[in-house]
Amino acid sequence: DLALGGPHYPPCPGVTALPKRRDVASETEVLPLAARVLVVDDERGMRDFLQIMLERSGYEVVIAGGVAEARQRLQEAVFDVVITDLKMPGGSGLDVLAAAKEGDPSCVVFLMTAYGDTTSAVEAMKLGAYDYLTKPFQVEEVNISLRNGLELRRLAIENRRLREAAAHHGGLDRLVGISPPMQALFDLLLRTASRDCTVLITGESGTGKELVARAIHDHSQRRDRPFVAINCGAIPETLLESELFGHEKGAFTGAVAPKEGIFEVARGGTLFLDEIGEAPPLIQVKLLRAIQERCIRRVGGVEDIGIDVRFLAATNRALEEEIREGRFREDLYYRLNVIPIHLPPLRERREDIPLLVESFLSRLDGASTFTVDPSFLRACLDHPWPGNVRELENAVERATILSPDGRLCADHLMAVGGVAGPAEAVLPQDGLDFEQWIAGQERRLLAQALARADGVKSEAARLLNLSARSMRYLVDKYQL
Repeated sequence: DLALGGPHYPPCPGVTALPKRRDVASETEVLPLAARVLVVDDERGMRDFLQIMLERSGYEVVIAGGVAEARQRLQEAVFDVVITDLKMPGGSGLDVLAAAKEGDPSCVVFLMTAYGDTTSAVEAMKLGAYDYLTKPFQVEEVNISLRNGLELRRLAIENRRLREAAAHHGGLDRLVGISPPMQALFDLLLRTASRDCTVLITGESGTGKELVARAIHDHSQRRDRPFVAINCGAIPETLLESELFGHEKGAFTGAVAPKEGIFEVARGGTLFLDEIGEAPPLIQVKLLRAIQERCIRRVGGVEDIGIDVRFLAATNRALEEEIREGRFREDLYYRLNVIPIHLPPLRERREDIPLLVESFLSRLDGASTFTVDPSFLRACLDHPWPGNVRELENAVERATILSPDGRLCADHLMAVGGVAGPAEAVLPQDGLDFEQWIAGQERRLLAQALARADGVKSEAARLLNLSARSMRYLVDKYQL
């Protein structure tokens, strides 16, 4: 069963070359578990032909002579694929399509039609059929179509499984994942949240460190008090001290009134020190005192002010290395690293990618209008994602903008640097505007080359093996 056993692709190099299924008792190897196919046709000759052909290709085949018998077979068993004639006495292939989809929405249905009579078959595809087969058909073409349809079914079943898993334990707040590393993270996060201890969150850029900090706060006893975050690497040192600790009137030029720092703003709540590894040495000293003594002193002040905050810190740097290089205080590191939480990079939790894609799409306006082509998921799974979850989220949002019809395909996935994703072009099921697609690829490559060359056209032309004249023409053509 595809739903339980994963993908089992039937061999299809050519019917005459296919081995027959061997008996288990013979102690010889048997073919992989086959997909189950229902063949529906009122002509016995066509039924027998398809049954022989498909069984020799490794499929398990059940036949039905009409719509009524097909409905009965669909009630008795689950089928991965249904191949049905379009025009039959007592009903049509559309009735079989409706019955198959009612029982299993992921069932792959093919309509058979005579040559030159494809209008109804195309209409059936709009109602949920995967494809149509025109009689007479080539055996190899049928095998390829079935294999592609089964791949689509496999992905649909996998997505459904991920959604069901997510409903139980696939996510925590905005954190998403069913992989073992993420499940272990969720367990540690919930146990940590209930304790009022300091936490150091580590991980590469884009892995979701602030989401972890917010989840800890939201599940703690301080959830009704403020969550205040500050990026220690984004504010100049002269301003960072005032932002953290506040200042008194006249402490420096422009200090026309006393001001509370975020330690005071966050009283009773949680203070999240993001990019703590980039904090300047003077700030590190004052942070150490604040954590140890639970008090601060405003810039220009003479009195200590007691603080009641929970400290959470995050960094994408290896602080042990920073300590060895003398850039980070060892005593501050041990004050922060009471409970360490490490976020795995996306490349180490690829099984979460389909669930993340679905989660990102669900948050967008008009989410119900987007569908994901299998080629898009394959491209996502193949990409290394150096920017991790943040990069994936941006890529998904970009793809929804690039898609003209709401169907996300591999050619809508833009990799790092702005180039459309996979090396292999994939034709969407509904086709595409070839000239427009080529122009889009051309423009993106030109834009990436110019970015890599810092805008120097001669260098960009060298990267693309273009003449200077061609480069000038293309830059003007695409208004780059």
